[in-house]
Amino acid sequence: MTTPRSFLRGNPWPIVLTLAGISLVILVVMNPWWIVSSTTPTGGDMGAHVLGPAFLRDSLLPEGRIQGWSNDWFAGFPAFYFYFPLPSLTIVFLDLFLPYGVAFKVVTVMGLLATPPAAYYLARSMRLGKHISLVAAGAGVVFAFFESYSIYGGNIASTLAGEFAYSWSFALSLLYLGLLIRAVRDDRRYLKWAAVALAATALSHVLTTIVVIFASLFVLPWRKGFWRTLAVWLWGFAIAAFWALPLIARIGFSSDMSWTPLSRWEEIFPVELWLLLPLAIPGAIWISRRTSRAAPLLAATILPVLYFPLPHIMPELLPTVFGGERWKLWNGRLLPYWYFGVAFFAAVGVGAAIIWLSRRLPSRISAYWPRALIAVITVVACSLVVDSTEFPAWAAIPVGVAGALIIGLTFLWGSSLSTRTFLTGATVSIVVLGALTGVTFVDGWAKWNYAGYENKEKWPEYEALMAEIDTLPEGRVHWEAANKELGVYGTPMSPMLIPYWTEGSHPSMEGLFFESSLTTPFHFINSSEMSERPSNPIPGLQYHTGEMERGLKHLELFGVDYYVSVTPEATERADGISEMSKLATTGPFSIYQLPETELVEVASHLPSVYEVPEHGLLDSLTGSDTVTGSDGEELPSFFDMALTWYEDVDNLDRLVVTDGPEEWPRIESIEERPDVALDAPADAVSDIAVENHKISFSTTAVGVPHLVKVSYFPNWTATGADGPWRATPSLMVVVPTSEEVVLEFQDTWAETGGKIATLVGVLGLVGVGIWGVRRKSSKF
Repeated sequence: MTTPRSFLRGNPWPIVLTLAGISLVILVVMNPWWIVSSTTPTGGDMGAHVLGPAFLRDSLLPEGRIQGWSNDWFAGFPAFYFYFPLPSLTIVFLDLFLPYGVAFKVVTVMGLLATPPAAYYLARSMRLGKHISLVAAGAGVVFAFFESYSIYGGNIASTLAGEFAYSWSFALSLLYLGLLIRAVRDDRRYLKWAAVALAATALSHVLTTIVVIFASLFVLPWRKGFWRTLAVWLWGFAIAAFWALPLIARIGFSSDMSWTPLSRWEEIFPVELWLLLPLAIPGAIWISRRTSRAAPLLAATILPVLYFPLPHIMPELLPTVFGGERWKLWNGRLLPYWYFGVAFFAAVGVGAAIIWLSRRLPSRISAYWPRALIAVITVVACSLVVDSTEFPAWAAIPVGVAGALIIGLTFLWGSSLSTRTFLTGATVSIVVLGALTGVTFVDGWAKWNYAGYENKEKWPEYEALMAEIDTLPEGRVHWEAANKELGVYGTPMSPMLIPYWTEGSHPSMEGLFFESSLTTPFHFINSSEMSERPSNPIPGLQYHTGEMERGLKHLELFGVDYYVSVTPEATERADGISEMSKLATTGPFSIYQLPETELVEVASHLPSVYEVPEHGLLDSLTGSDTVTGSDGEELPSFFDMALTWYEDVDNLDRLVVTDGPEEWPRIESIEERPDVALDAPADAVSDIAVENHKISFSTTAVGVPHLVKVSYFPNWTATGADGPWRATPSLMVVVPTSEEVVLEFQDTWAETGGKIATLVGVLGLVGVGIWGVRRKSSKF
């Protein structure tokens, strides 16, 4: 029987040190001297991710929450409902002992460093020997250095782009598969650890979880596989349910970015795979003939290839949440398992060849050869450091000292060494060095990210802008999207940190967690209207680039107070609009006061009700989210109707809602909206206070609908008013029943049920642990 101690039989230190050395290669490329600097990381999405853990630390956790509401982005969004809390929780924990910037940067590299040991553990769980498993661990470095993509996840480039949660979950998913295999085939005592690993995988990224759940299906046919796998699934879900259950319940209230599926076969077969596939195919065949334990990873490897063409060849066969026109499960996000699988099975093939060759050579070899190999590796490594433009030349000194120290330690071996061990060490060294010599841009990217905002040449300009905004009265800020001009400050997303630098007093209309807010698509329409060269990231929307007069009407609807331009063209255009008053100029930035607006206003017209019910994940899967009108034709979703409504900028005061009092007119198209003006004083609303989990105001217009310019989410409940109801485009409407109205963001059955399930799952872990201790004690 395999026991937990059998993972590293005998003296574990050679293996531990080898795995640490393999991961160290990744760490060196990531510029560790900048990781330990207390600067604020930047670069790609990472430069905006800085806000998330800080909000968790400063706002959510002090209130006893992990999920909640933030007003910092997109006119409000549900924080950590549709994004993954485990890496951020770890950042907050490390922040107790380290500067925040250091804690953040350390967490961003942890997933990458864990991938080689996780690959080793998975290989050992397949009953592969230590030598083959070490070569498989080297494949983790090859995968990490893949540079043919920089966004799909798992490799260094994706991590530096901001996908560090994916790299966490990827490494954890390999660990989960290894533990599940052991739990089913070796010892049921691994069940609890497999459940913990599955929960940790889910709490780090949901897409990796989908892949490994699919891979787990290939464990079900094994003896005891069905019940033990089912137990792991239920237990793992229970542990993660405090987050997972609200995610499932509220997925219908996330925004769809409509990512275009990949279609080029170069994505499946990049140049980096050409040399690996001839090794991976025989390696996969060899291990498949040797053991069925490879089936889960084989399934995870092949799934992306099978799924890749589906959005193009048969979209109508899949439900909308996974296919159809929406394709929420973007095929590019599965590709890392294909790339890793090819590298892993190629390494297995090489490792098997080593075993075959070692059996035909003398069992031991002179220690002269490994010492010579280490010396060559040291010289090559020192040369790479000296020739690199990213590493300081003095870094070659510790590399040389480390090499000399290792050579000195080899004298403890005596005069000879196992031939198999030597061949394995040589192969791992060649694999790692081969991957390292192929590095082109990621080391420079790492330096750019980890040197931080504060070390950018344009930092004084950026800092001055944030200081200037901080002096203004509180209010929402919309800034011009300009990738080229803003990238010099660390990332084109650098203004997303306006609420970070101003401690929440000035929310940014654009944020990072795009899928988290119903406002996201409408914001990007606004961004196009207020920018000269917008990115327009969501396909299918009707953009109006540079039409600021139109954009001002939309910004007023969202209660935006300030606009920041950066390009000369946008500044000139804004200067020519009388409604925009320039407040300050700092560097290339101009800050404008927009027409006065309030975050709560009395509706000027009677809202119309568009009765298309809200839908969740189950409805999308079953297709029951479609509604037909009186003519039998399928009605557009509320979102599609809202997009049409948003185009008519002259009638934005004629709101459409999803529900409301019976006396409000019911419509099936926006053309049916009645034009019913309401008689209410413009100054009826006062004492407006918009906090993260509470909105309050006073009004003299009791019984009249009020527009609350905060993004809708079903967790908002009203006291002193009926509603809130979702209103066009993505906001809320309430009807006061008293002069004092309070809206609070509260837990629902999903949050409460999830917390109870997590408590049960954790108590199960504690109970099994206590039972195990007592069982061991009874044997003595």
